[in-house]
Amino acid sequence: MLVRPSTSRLIDPLWLLHSRPCHPILAPTWPVRSPDRGARTSTSTTSTTSTTSTTGTTTRPISSHSSPSNPIMATHQPALQDSDVYQATDDPQDDISPALAPPASATQQTPDVPHGFVVHRESTTSILFAVPSATTPTTTIAAASTSPSSTAASVATVAPVFLNPVQEYNRDLSVVAIRTWSEMRQTEKQKYWEVGVRNKWTKKNRSRLDKRQETGKQDQAAQGGDRKKRKMPDGKAQAVDPSTEPEASTSIADEPVKEFRIANYPTFKFTLLEALSATGLRAIRYAKEIPLLKYVVANDLSSSAVEDIERNIAWNGLKPAQPEPASAEVIATPSTGKPKDEVERLGKVRANHDDACDLMYRHRSESTRFDCVDLDPYGSAVPFLDAAVGAVADGGLLCITCTDMGVLAGHNYPEKAQLHTLWWRALRLVLHSIATTAARYGRYIEPLLSLSIDFYVRLFIRVDTGPKEVKALPSKTSLLYYCHHCQTPHFQPMGRTAEKIGKSGATNTTYHAASGPPPGVGETCGQCGGRFSTCSYEQIGGPMWSAPIHSQSFITAMLGQLEAHPTDFNTATRIQGMLTIAKSEVPDGPLYFSPTKVCGFFHCQSPPMNLMASALLNAGYQVSRSHAFPGSMKTSAPRDFVFDVIREWIKSNPVNMKNVKEGSPANTLLARTQRYNVDLTPHPDVAKHMLSDLKLVKYQMNPQANWGPAKAAVKGKKA
Repeated sequence: MLVRPSTSRLIDPLWLLHSRPCHPILAPTWPVRSPDRGARTSTSTTSTTSTTSTTGTTTRPISSHSSPSNPIMATHQPALQDSDVYQATDDPQDDISPALAPPASATQQTPDVPHGFVVHRESTTSILFAVPSATTPTTTIAAASTSPSSTAASVATVAPVFLNPVQEYNRDLSVVAIRTWSEMRQTEKQKYWEVGVRNKWTKKNRSRLDKRQETGKQDQAAQGGDRKKRKMPDGKAQAVDPSTEPEASTSIADEPVKEFRIANYPTFKFTLLEALSATGLRAIRYAKEIPLLKYVVANDLSSSAVEDIERNIAWNGLKPAQPEPASAEVIATPSTGKPKDEVERLGKVRANHDDACDLMYRHRSESTRFDCVDLDPYGSAVPFLDAAVGAVADGGLLCITCTDMGVLAGHNYPEKAQLHTLWWRALRLVLHSIATTAARYGRYIEPLLSLSIDFYVRLFIRVDTGPKEVKALPSKTSLLYYCHHCQTPHFQPMGRTAEKIGKSGATNTTYHAASGPPPGVGETCGQCGGRFSTCSYEQIGGPMWSAPIHSQSFITAMLGQLEAHPTDFNTATRIQGMLTIAKSEVPDGPLYFSPTKVCGFFHCQSPPMNLMASALLNAGYQVSRSHAFPGSMKTSAPRDFVFDVIREWIKSNPVNMKNVKEGSPANTLLARTQRYNVDLTPHPDVAKHMLSDLKLVKYQMNPQANWGPAKAAVKGKKA
């Protein structure tokens, strides 16, 4: 994560994708690289003094996309043609460029590193760091040389920005997730576009089809009825054979009705906002590595950070031909329908100097929303949530990072997510905060991917508008009661839904308040005798999100992206391992448990993990690992069955009762009678469920000391 000293509360924010076609910031003009066309590259060369070291960077071609202010309604929905073949006016090859495209030329010009700067490289992008003077407060670039993508920097190097190599995984994961979402969103929009075109085709041909059907009915009636009669000169009618009648003149009914078909679908590009951009590394990576991105706005409150962003944009060959000053007016000005060469001058990466919340609040209208909003603040994202949920378009993506795990999952705050499941509960606390914030505006969320990573949580959430879904939010929100001694959990939903079939056969959903407390909660714990007294915060948690936190289809598509581009990311192996575990997680188990921790309640040895899983599978329950904590498990089994598995294990591995005090919770657990028959025989599918046979990086070990969050940036130049 990269932090400019002047951005005291901003580290490396994530991007907001703006897919609104009529958004005021319009598409840039850049050299085009296409399979059937020549390639051009844009490079930036900066002169240096004789004392500078020269480091080469490779500039890559950025695909061009020129479109009017409303490409879906204007360019991408063409007028009906006589041939009834609907051809999108934009060439898809111009819209979609391969991610991580190779250099356009083997003899590219290599820019020199400006005097007083060092270079850091990550994936397709390199950025410049200013080397401080003797009087400038400095922060060490921590272990930059250990990062696989870092060059021209070492542990001894100091600079006025902090480079945390841990966050490369965050950025890699974000690129994969946004690529996946953008492709899924394009498929949805193409379906909507096809429906609209089909409806127009039907309307155009309806009169022709109706006339043909009417003519057919008349012909059938004539063939099965009386023969036609012709009036003769003497006034008498004479029967005439229809086959001798002259053919009638052709009309619209006789014209052939052409088959409906679409020759080519349009490409729907999206826009993205990185509200807290710092150095612009994330924004530039998005512009280079996400093919369907139209443009990204790199915003920061600090004027010195904006200068860094503009410098790095130019360093990576993305500087527009006629750049405008980075200001809020560039973002907020409504579309004026200017010529393409004038709207494209803003570039694909657009530096913006503004307060993040002010900027997002100005983009609450449907015509100015971004398709994707990325928040990666220093600490909590809560101050930005209200503005962010209003600035993202329907069907858009919110990418949110929270690094305030001391509050979410620490041991010194009553708001904490308690004990050994604290990382999992931290995710659900953040999701609840986002859901309730969106509900105030009649919007609801769908978590696509929610991960607990190192020292932070990272969430990818789809946002839509729907009052009906907002009413169901209480049924997805719960309080958590749990025993302070044996950690037995009980969820108390805040609401419930019921479905009734009406007289017409339609299904009606009704919403009701929930009743409580949940079964099993009383004066004492039914497992160990511990108290559930609500006078202590240690026995109640929440409110928190209790619905699923992942989308299986979304994770599957992300894994497909990794398989298709295995060499695009330095952290691909870790991404694959974490996503594979997240995909396998039991959806019906809201919390995970640690077998080692549970055995600690009994004062016994811990059984092998596969043995514990086999006992649960033999009883017909689901079981999986959890991505949030090494050695943890999720299951659909009730907690009393989990305890009975331990009791069955103790029969062959007895407990030393000298270590168990009389009247202690452990003594109560051991004295309790076993209720279930437990089979400890190895299950044939246990390796499949526990992913034992897959060679994956399931839980990465810290590659170096002090692998975690960095200190806040040193305060620098004020805005």
